[in-house]
Amino acid sequence: MLVPLALLFTAITLTEAWRDAPTVDESIDIASGVTGVVRHDLGLTPEHGALTKMLPALPALFAHPIVPDGPGYRSGDWFDTTDDFVRANSNAGRLHLVVFLARLVPLVESLIIAALLYVLGRRLFGPWSGVLASGMWLTTPVFAGFGHIAGVDVAFTLATLMVSLALLHFLDGPSDRRALALGAALAAALLTRHVALVLVAVAAIVVVASGWRTARERALRHAGVLTFTAWIGVWVLVRVASGSPSGNSGARLDSIIAAARHDSLVSRLVLAVPWPKEWAAGFGYLVLTATARPAYLFGHAWDGGQWWYFLGTVLVKVPIVAIVVLLVGLVGWRRVPRAERRTALAVVVAPAVALYAVVALQPLNLGLRYAFPSLALWFVAAGPVVRLGSSVARKIGAGVLTVTQLVAFVVAFPHSIAWTPPPFQPAYQWTTDSNVDYGQDNGRVDDWAVGRSPLVDLLLPRGFDPPAGSRPLLDVAPGDVRGWVAVSATRLTALDRDELSWLRAYCPVDTIGGSVLIYRFDAPVDPRPGPTMPVGTCSGSSSVRTG
Repeated sequence: MLVPLALLFTAITLTEAWRDAPTVDESIDIASGVTGVVRHDLGLTPEHGALTKMLPALPALFAHPIVPDGPGYRSGDWFDTTDDFVRANSNAGRLHLVVFLARLVPLVESLIIAALLYVLGRRLFGPWSGVLASGMWLTTPVFAGFGHIAGVDVAFTLATLMVSLALLHFLDGPSDRRALALGAALAAALLTRHVALVLVAVAAIVVVASGWRTARERALRHAGVLTFTAWIGVWVLVRVASGSPSGNSGARLDSIIAAARHDSLVSRLVLAVPWPKEWAAGFGYLVLTATARPAYLFGHAWDGGQWWYFLGTVLVKVPIVAIVVLLVGLVGWRRVPRAERRTALAVVVAPAVALYAVVALQPLNLGLRYAFPSLALWFVAAGPVVRLGSSVARKIGAGVLTVTQLVAFVVAFPHSIAWTPPPFQPAYQWTTDSNVDYGQDNGRVDDWAVGRSPLVDLLLPRGFDPPAGSRPLLDVAPGDVRGWVAVSATRLTALDRDELSWLRAYCPVDTIGGSVLIYRFDAPVDPRPGPTMPVGTCSGSSSVRTG
């Protein structure tokens, strides 16, 4: 059952990987990753883990990318380096292939995630639970959307599942060798995302708790082994892949670490450990930049974080029948034997809840992608649903879930990132940022803009210019707006929500990929503030005020 689903996932993801424009973080990560591999320098954009950037860079090298060595790189400026990389490869006609080859890595990672979900579900709750967890991953549109994005979210989901499986393997038979293997998985997670520190803490606590009554000293030793292995693993990979940063790059990293040490108690504790400078600067940069950002969901806008945001986002990014399965599956835990339940709590629930707590408390409500690891583990936790009801009821439920998931998956193509399930359509009315608009449709906007000379306000990655012949919408007073307008959903409801309040009262005549709203004005506009939620699409060919 899973092989055809994996083939469908691969076909859709490959197609979207070829068609979609580079997204917001991709230009930075690919540029810094390729530059880092070629020049043995992991000091560029250290806020994203070394493996997150290095692995996609390896296949990208087959496109023979140009790696500039200009003032941007020599000054240690990460963003100038990105701009130089993007423009040099775009002018040489290589950028599209570079990005596509880099995107093969998250596709492979997504397929490995599906395999690990099957293994975890089968081991904890039986083979059909494994099929359920893996199948839901392979048929939920948002995972295909990000399965072709070279970024941190899919990579860290894979790293989290590797840690859970290694922890399960350790609990099956505690030993020094298995503690080493668990430590190696934790090192890979730390090299993918800094929040993996939470996984290190969870693993150490579970290991100590599991042996506290019978072999206390051995349990403490195993916790020490996995913690030390994780720490030394970070040192080994960083120093093997990169020389010690010096000059402008090294000075910039030092300044970030110094500033972060005074930010909070947590940052002081973490940075008291002698980490590699690149890793420590990445953690420090995240601490310093984790400030309140504009967010939007269900017609409400705010700055900062809300604890319920990611749970709410599940509603607007996951098909409704799958959500029912996720909830009902928890009821099935009462039919799981106590010993198996304890194991599942340790290797699935504990890391899922801990990671969710961290992302829920941080002030960046930028999309469901931040909670991918917790959601993937929730797929496993829902496995006991296969033990509920009669045989006939289970078959009917499986059929309904399969049909609705496949329909959603196919209907979402070729815009899997922007897709939302009914009744949360059109997507731009209900959510924003990477749940809808991650910059993936900018290439389509460029094609649409030819001959129209539109006013635009788009979410553009570093190094990319607005469409030829366009003008910035925010540079024009509302009373002077005429003709065509193209606005990113993220700009409309979050980043520029105050400046574009008047526009939300007007109906768009169309969208591009569901992420960029198209307006056409034939008459003077009304500049009065509009509603928080944008109005729906027009029935005619001109935008009129309806809100």
